[in-house]
Amino acid sequence: MTATLIVKSSHPRKGFTAITQLGLKALQLALTHAATISPRLPQDLVEGLKNDIESFGDVVPGVKQARSESVAATSGQFAALADGHERARQVRATLRRVKAPADVKRAYGVGRKMRKDSVSDVKAAIQQILERAKEKPAEAEALGIVQKDLDGLALALAAITDADAKQDQRRASAPLTTQERNRIGNRILAAVARIEGAGRLEFANDATKRESFEALGAGPRGRRKVDVGREVGEAGQAIISVQSHPS
Repeated sequence: MTATLIVKSSHPRKGFTAITQLGLKALQLALTHAATISPRLPQDLVEGLKNDIESFGDVVPGVKQARSESVAATSGQFAALADGHERARQVRATLRRVKAPADVKRAYGVGRKMRKDSVSDVKAAIQQILERAKEKPAEAEALGIVQKDLDGLALALAAITDADAKQDQRRASAPLTTQERNRIGNRILAAVARIEGAGRLEFANDATKRESFEALGAGPRGRRKVDVGREVGEAGQAIISVQSHPS
């Protein structure tokens, strides 16, 4: 029979280090008693468990990296947005100070709402300034708006657009990576449970051997929220020992 482990994407009921340690113990028991308990297990369960333990060392830090990248992308977006907002605000302030005609001020967006934390507001403000200056270059020059200012606004607009796209991409990828980590962790726990059950049944009348399998299900339940950064190193070190077990 093939393995049919139904797992969820919810956070595992144990911490990452505990999952890795349980997986390694179960794998060792399955390999040691392969001759007797294999008939009770799906034929690809042991190999799948080994692969999951190995990949878990990559997936757990991958979650931390994805979250860090999402934060960095958000910070980049804020920086680009602040720069673009300030440039557009100064153009508007200049038009007010030089007392430009009302229709000219309206054409440059003076009076229109521009929230500094809104991508759409800031992009619209910059685009309006650039379009007006392109349409009436002599007017812009007369108002003191030179090519250097327009180039700066154009660069700010491009930076905001790029940062916004990266932020959306990183934010979207983080949950997917988290779900992958959760599925692998839950799959390891499901495999451990199958191996535990097989050992309990096979050694029902052999307390000494049965205790090793019963121990897989013993102990307090792990916390649901874990410090990923602290546990990644420990889990990664534990993964190395898998390589010493032939499949």
